Amino acid sequence: MVTLQREFAAYEAALPALLGSSKEGKYVVIRGEQLCDFFASYEAALNWAYDRFGLEPFFVKLVAPDQSKVHYTRDLGPW
Repeated sequence: MVTLQREFAAYEAALPALLGSSKEGKYVVIRGEQLCDFFASYEAALNWAYDRFGLEPFFVKLVAPDQSKVHYTRDLGPW
């Protein structure tokens, strides 16, 4: 099972520097501990991540100060 704990921890660690920057309000794609790229829409971030990583785990999150905002993952389930 993929838990994406590293990705969420990377997001939380980077968040203070991202807030108030041009990245706030954008969607970030995170893989492992790396913030890969930022996008204006969730759909653009997701499409880029699938093109880049295929079915490998990745995390898409809106850069926002309110931590109650929804974050996005996908569960592929058992193969």
